[in-house]
Amino acid sequence: MSRVMLVCPEPLGHGQPAGIGIRFVEMANVLRADGHEVIVVSPDAGEVRGCAVAAISPETLRHASSSSDVMVVQGHVANDVFAYADRIPTVIDLYDPFIIENLHYFAERGLQVFAHDHATLVNSLLKGDMFLCASEAQRLFYLGTLLALGRLNPVVFESDPNLDGLLRIAPFGVQRPRQSRTRNLGPAAILFGGIYDWYDPILAIDAVAIARVTIPGLTLTFTHHPNPELTPQGKAAAAIAYTREKGYDFVEFVPWVAYEARGEFFDGHALSLLTFPQSLETDLSMRTRVYDYLWGGVPIVTSSAPGTDEILRHYGAGVVVQEDSAEAFAGAVVSILGDPPRYEAMLSGTRAFVEEHQWERTLAPLVAFCRTPQHDASKEAFAARPDMPQHIPSILERLKRRIGGRS
Repeated sequence: MSRVMLVCPEPLGHGQPAGIGIRFVEMANVLRADGHEVIVVSPDAGEVRGCAVAAISPETLRHASSSSDVMVVQGHVANDVFAYADRIPTVIDLYDPFIIENLHYFAERGLQVFAHDHATLVNSLLKGDMFLCASEAQRLFYLGTLLALGRLNPVVFESDPNLDGLLRIAPFGVQRPRQSRTRNLGPAAILFGGIYDWYDPILAIDAVAIARVTIPGLTLTFTHHPNPELTPQGKAAAAIAYTREKGYDFVEFVPWVAYEARGEFFDGHALSLLTFPQSLETDLSMRTRVYDYLWGGVPIVTSSAPGTDEILRHYGAGVVVQEDSAEAFAGAVVSILGDPPRYEAMLSGTRAFVEEHQWERTLAPLVAFCRTPQHDASKEAFAARPDMPQHIPSILERLKRRIGGRS
């Protein structure tokens, strides 16, 4: 088996990984179970059970890559990898379409974010050997970009018409099924979770306020992000200010829960509520919390998004609200909580989803590549290199600027 180097862009030492961190921890678990030797390199050298760990630095990237057969990297830390690591077969995880998500930050941060995101994505697509994405929509999006950069080319197509050796769908997954829990439907606690700037938390707050007319004890829970320095907190700040302005005591903001303890946290919530406007981000993102909440046995009431809609309808594990109104979301919440047989059917749907989305199944394309890692011999021959900055700031440099208040 192979020696695999996982380069995770998020800190792991606090034990509270967000979506990308969770994905890398589970990659490590699946690869170890398949017999591979794994080293996880992250900003803080956070512990990952059964794996060697190290902090991201030029020296670490050089040393770890020199003793590895294959590496996996996601996001902006790829710039450091390609600057300092040895050229070994490399998997680029495109699960998180950061360039699309970060379009939301133009008003706040100007063009710098997009310029850096664009340079990072192009650099990664030119230099990676195999790519992972989360959905069919993402696959088509990235195939178009790979074609524009010459990575999808006649040589690749002739030998692999389905392009499975270039780009594979490897969605998020879930851990082993949990024991069923009895939920309190009235009064009930509703979970939103962390707030990113592409969500609409105020719509959720207003919806629960309306639903409380029928179910007076309803509460709504938001969680603080574990890495706020890495993610703008504009909508989170707006939600806190709105809650104070309205004097709503049914809304709470709690710390992000440790990964190993989140099951018990989920047990305290009867439903989850996700509200967000329609955009390209909605079309391309595969939301981590959808998988995690279904694993926790928490049915979902949500705005419409292609990937989420398909999951909830297929498994009957929630409701998609097409109207962008607080009244419509409130009606869905009240309807579900007031119908115990319907709610039980949704719980059954969450269990069916969990059975079919185990990590070893969703990450099978990664496992297959790590068993026989190889370079894409055609990537240089057809590469189309657009004008790019001479120096792409690394994640280390960006963190230093951010901490210093200069970005």
